[in-house]
Amino acid sequence: MVELLTESVKIGGIYDFGYHEASVLTNDAWLHSAHGVPQHCLLLAYPRRLDDPKEATNVAPEDREIVLLRVIRETSLPNQADLTRLRAEDTDRTITSHYRTDGQESAPTDVLTRNLMQQAAFRCRILGTFVENEAGDLVFGKDVDAVYASAGYVVAKPHGASLQKVVDHVELPMGEREDEQGGDDAPNADLPDMQEEMVIGNLRYASARKREWAARTENRSTEIQVKVRPKDFVAHKTAVFGMTRAGKSNTMKVLAAAVHLYAHKTGVRIGQLIFDPAGEYAYANRQDGTALSQLGDNVRIYRLGATAKERGRNIRPLSLNFFDVKQIDGCWALIEALLQGDDRKYVQNFLACDPTRDPDIARAENRYDDANRLLAVRAMYYAILLLAGLKPPRGWRCRLPTNEKTRTLLGISGKEPIWVNEAQLRNFAPIIARAALDAPKKASKDGAAKKSDEVEAVKLWVADKSLGGSGDPAIDGMVGMIATTGRTNGYKELRALLPYHSPESEADFAPAIYADLARGRMVIVDLSRGSEQVLQTCAERIVNVIVARAAERFRDGKPPRLMQVFLEEAHRLLDRDKFNRAASAKDPYVRLAKEAAKYKIGMVYATQEVSSVDEMILSNTANWVCAYMNNSSEVKKLSNYYDFADFAAQILTADDRGFVRLRTDSSPYTLPVQISKFDLEMVNGVRRECGLQPTGASDDFAPEAGVDADDFSDCPDPDEIFSGRAGVPVSSSTAGQSSALLFEDSEVGN
Repeated sequence: MVELLTESVKIGGIYDFGYHEASVLTNDAWLHSAHGVPQHCLLLAYPRRLDDPKEATNVAPEDREIVLLRVIRETSLPNQADLTRLRAEDTDRTITSHYRTDGQESAPTDVLTRNLMQQAAFRCRILGTFVENEAGDLVFGKDVDAVYASAGYVVAKPHGASLQKVVDHVELPMGEREDEQGGDDAPNADLPDMQEEMVIGNLRYASARKREWAARTENRSTEIQVKVRPKDFVAHKTAVFGMTRAGKSNTMKVLAAAVHLYAHKTGVRIGQLIFDPAGEYAYANRQDGTALSQLGDNVRIYRLGATAKERGRNIRPLSLNFFDVKQIDGCWALIEALLQGDDRKYVQNFLACDPTRDPDIARAENRYDDANRLLAVRAMYYAILLLAGLKPPRGWRCRLPTNEKTRTLLGISGKEPIWVNEAQLRNFAPIIARAALDAPKKASKDGAAKKSDEVEAVKLWVADKSLGGSGDPAIDGMVGMIATTGRTNGYKELRALLPYHSPESEADFAPAIYADLARGRMVIVDLSRGSEQVLQTCAERIVNVIVARAAERFRDGKPPRLMQVFLEEAHRLLDRDKFNRAASAKDPYVRLAKEAAKYKIGMVYATQEVSSVDEMILSNTANWVCAYMNNSSEVKKLSNYYDFADFAAQILTADDRGFVRLRTDSSPYTLPVQISKFDLEMVNGVRRECGLQPTGASDDFAPEAGVDADDFSDCPDPDEIFSGRAGVPVSSSTAGQSSALLFEDSEVGN
């Protein structure tokens, strides 16, 4: 325990000792010797003589303890009024002497008075007590078990190795401690620990650092390494708070690297899913050419528009091939999500169809009529996609069930089975749909049940069984999307699917991403390309698949698969209003937040707005990283948790990028930390630990917009419209045309 005091500088003593706070008396000489005592500085208070190995044995065994303090503010001494008066008088003499005109100087302040004037005091938070247990190990209790009126505790400022020992101290969280009372174990309690912890940054007390730089020259630096226990972040919730550009993305990269290294060192498979709305994770940083993908060979990137050529670089399409039968379930789920909430009748009829039903299963069970009926549904489904503008892969063909009357209607020859290509299906489908819509009207006058030639030709696409139809009401929705009536848009409703479709996609991206995560890979989903609606829908599909698969394994009693999900802009995904709505059970992010713990899915969420995140999430967040915020109401909300109230003023003022307040699951106290930069040195450090060769800077940068001069072609100059072009007045007809161009999207009243 005495090792904690080996490298420390005495700065005073305690004169007011309580259970939660203590006041420390100091003076300017001691503070100068210690290179200052900034706010939030960690101090050690101990009984007299405990710092002397020879005299320490004379200290009563029950008093051999070191109390850990944190400076929270300056405070007043009992004689503060006298001190203030003396300082004011000294200042007045100094100023008056400076401006005297008679050449005479005032008498200097005597030594005793000056020594008295240099006294000061700090109010400190008591963080807990270091003691040695029966085995001689250092343990930490988060309070004090005795308060003496005249304890006479000496106070020192630790640095170097002594401070490192304080900062490195770890207390296992609830659910992981040995001989603990039975109860719910932590989600990661059964996971192994690494032998070494990972450096996440350096201790940093203040934004101003001049005295700290001076302390380095005397080997009294307090900017020692801060390490984290990577296991703390696995299967737990982690919050990263701070304004834009405060260093949240860099922190997320460092956390991802820590978990990546933990998985390698322990042999535990942990899949990490990072949603990347701005291309900060999928692409290299232009300043130093580093990217998360450089950490190892198990990183996969999904993005819209990925080509077959890019697959060799582990870049995969964030899209579906709507003409691949293996992906039909995911495609139909996406269509349902896209049209959800549209209550128009023909849209609802279409959604009632189910093209995912497999005709091959019916055929294998000798249900040939059912097989043909399902083939008819699926063919019409593909036709709708073609008419909406989706392009199939090269050489694609589709089975079209026909009879002799159908082939006569279409003007083709041959027998079953008929295989049609893109052009043929585009031509045949409208003919079939129109005939199926009109056939019931042309039924024989001799009786509705009599089959006419018209019905016989398209009976697989007619629902009314009394007319000889298939009896499948689902087909009506398909027919109605092609043979439109009135003002219905029909197949045009599905043009919104174009961004989701890629004929080169070989697998449904959502199950593919889950499969990558299950194998312990890091998956970066690039959401920087494409419209917000498209990307949001893709992200929700991924989360839905992950939660659904995790729930299925939970119900089946199978062991969970460890995963980490990183969410940027979490205030849009996890706001409290979502949790209060009746539809919250269907919201994938709400389900993820509520059910992640039992599925051992960790969640790292970053946001600027603490107040927008539901309190249920905040109360179950194990790790906190709090950077600069400029909103006092948000900081006030943050102050309700742990001891962040002590750091409120600093969070509001210290806008140094990467300067955070860090609290982890196994950390017994919050620390102010300068987070390390995720750079090439860190990347190669992780690669070295994983047994990989070092890498160089990457040039896979995010695509930039063109640098050509802006021609303002999308926004005509109002000066030219209202004042004439090149000095020539605008005629009434020209002005009308120009105004129409400027206001073409607006309604102008009389």
